[in-house]
Amino acid sequence: MTLLDIFHINQGHQITDEIIYLQEGDIPIYTAKNKIKGYWNKSLVSTTNLPCLTYPTKANKGDVFLQTNLFDANNTAVLIPKKAYRKKIDLEWFIYKLRPIFLNVQTNKSGVSYLNKDIVKNIEIFLPSLKTQIQEREYLSKLESFKNDLTLVRNKIILLEQKQLEITYKEYQGRCISTDDIFSIISGNSGLTEEYIYSQFENFKEEDDKYLLLTGSVTPIKNNILINKFVSPHKTRKIRTHQGECIHIVRKGKAGVTNYFNDGCYTLNDDAYILINQSSDYEIDLEWFYYTHKNLFVKYSTSSDNGTWSKTSFLKFATVDIPILSEQRKTKKIFNQLLTQKTKVIHILTEIDNIFNKDLV
Repeated sequence: MTLLDIFHINQGHQITDEIIYLQEGDIPIYTAKNKIKGYWNKSLVSTTNLPCLTYPTKANKGDVFLQTNLFDANNTAVLIPKKAYRKKIDLEWFIYKLRPIFLNVQTNKSGVSYLNKDIVKNIEIFLPSLKTQIQEREYLSKLESFKNDLTLVRNKIILLEQKQLEITYKEYQGRCISTDDIFSIISGNSGLTEEYIYSQFENFKEEDDKYLLLTGSVTPIKNNILINKFVSPHKTRKIRTHQGECIHIVRKGKAGVTNYFNDGCYTLNDDAYILINQSSDYEIDLEWFYYTHKNLFVKYSTSSDNGTWSKTSFLKFATVDIPILSEQRKTKKIFNQLLTQKTKVIHILTEIDNIFNKDLV
């Protein structure tokens, strides 16, 4: 059977802010995301139509909502159960049922997705018994609650990663040490764009060394571009490279954002810097420094959306306290454990999403 066999479909209407501003009443007007936009004295449904389901007709991300009171809504369609099916369906089960279906069937115009009535009414539905619907809904509801709890755990871990922690160490190698005395910063290779790299593919040889290209991207996946060593776009210079561990610093855009990379072969374009340890006077665990000094890097970037990070100011003005190596490693271990837990949580969340994205049988 189709969705139209089970529900009356009201495609809804648009309500402008100007109209809402001039109205009075106590019936809520919902946005497409089910947030209250205002109030007036009109309703899309009557009390005999309740309860019912609503969903956004534009830019739907798998959203379906249960409505139990009178309401009106903007850019929102309504599914009203037909009398013959009122006692045969569990509306909350349909919320889980329709989420993945809506994501798959909506059309796309100029980058915006739409769910029009002609699409929705022809959706094929296998309707199990009411008992089965309730059992599936109860299971998925518990799973969704577990997912929400895990999401909170993941978000707390991310906040801990980003937060400048107040860490007190027992013993220090030095205090207020200039970063210029500890680190060296490798500047990017001008002209080393992805377009240029691809244009040189025919010159690559299988035996050439391969390097990981670091760019202005803040997403590590986008940095994982393996390239062969080749002649610089500026024929008079060699390409700057680094072998070993390093901290990747975004120079332009999300300026001052950092990533840590362990031992490997790296090169970089003009939107990035590579920071390496050059000190012979202090023992530095570079991964520890990455975890504990993220805000120090951001401090030396301009605050615009397309900011720039200042290598010169960082080396001239930034100072750090350096605990003994054993204490650095203890702190690093804590961060590594957090990251391990975050990876596990993200994996579980992905598996849960896969369950929700499957059509209920």
